[in-house]
Amino acid sequence: NACRNTREIAARSFQSALTGLLVPGSSISEVDLRDAWLNEMRKNNDLLPDGWYDPPPHGIGVLFSTEADPKRANYDSLRTLENWPQNNITLDRETGIMYVYASPVDRQTGIIGDFGMTIYLGQSSGYINHLKNCMRMNLEIFNQVAVGMTMKEVAQLAGGLFIANNLTNNVTSVTDPAGVNIGHTVPASYEDWTVDEIKAIQSMPDKWQKTISSKRVFVSGKESFEINPGTAFTLEPRLTVYQNTKTPMSSFHTIIVFNPDGSKELLTNFSEIFTGIGMDYMNEVV
Repeated sequence: NACRNTREIAARSFQSALTGLLVPGSSISEVDLRDAWLNEMRKNNDLLPDGWYDPPPHGIGVLFSTEADPKRANYDSLRTLENWPQNNITLDRETGIMYVYASPVDRQTGIIGDFGMTIYLGQSSGYINHLKNCMRMNLEIFNQVAVGMTMKEVAQLAGGLFIANNLTNNVTSVTDPAGVNIGHTVPASYEDWTVDEIKAIQSMPDKWQKTISSKRVFVSGKESFEINPGTAFTLEPRLTVYQNTKTPMSSFHTIIVFNPDGSKELLTNFSEIFTGIGMDYMNEVV
């Protein structure tokens, strides 16, 4: 419940921030959107004031690019200084692409509710089809994962689906021994925090983000961690078309939750944002 609520707050706050900025004639920078989103989330006392994934500052990533110049869409890591939100990069309202990400944390439990998505303001049918295909991959993986599978098996399942759909995953992590993954566990969804970890999260500003970060288990080809009832993990492949440098990388950051009874749920929280931004075609997939 904490994970669901935290992610829902992030999504709702993003929609409110973006709507407030998208007024006719205004110029929106990456920092403008980051700060507006952060301010909206900070209005809710259920969350810690900053996200756990830091850097980038405040645990929020905002990258603007276009079809003609997709360089920032094809980023390697949000942690890299050059990929932090910039004041001098503004949104193109005709062909703009934005990738947005936040890493909110429930204040009471320390549970994370990461949220991220690619938004497209243009009309290219080719890129729209790619976006739909990316979302379908999340749904296909979700449909096939089950209690008892290891993270290695989930990664292998995903890899097979990507190959079959002419896609390649580009998620790199400086903290993942495997280097490449498609997500990570939600710490404390499957085991309790220790007393020291709780203290670090609640009262040690120089340690709490690292406490959460180091507790994760990655969905990669090297992990034998097994899914049990109660396990939650992010599903966040960053996909490009294989051997096609013209199609920008795209990602939909979702969370798979296995309930105590073994049933599962895919947290998306995208539908209202898609509708509000003119991407109704994505709701046909979700």
